[in-house]
Amino acid sequence: MAVVRFEISLAIPKEVYDTIPLAKKTAARDAIRGLKALAVKINEGQSNEEMTVRAIWRVCYHDEGEGHPPCEPEQEI
Repeated sequence: MAVVRFEISLAIPKEVYDTIPLAKKTAARDAIRGLKALAVKINEGQSNEEMTVRAIWRVCYHDEGEGHPPCEPEQEI
């Protein structure tokens, strides 16, 4: 079976993300959830199964230099 595969990884500065209106954040979340509901695992049940039904977000501090706080836990979308 052919599939359309999306792989999206975005890193938006928190100060920019915080300026996005809540309605837009909610609309983006809902769109991701809608697509996720249609998704399937590639080769489900086989030894080469791929986890292709995953969408997460978290606050990450890697760019804050040495001694940065730990990244927040991943949250499922």
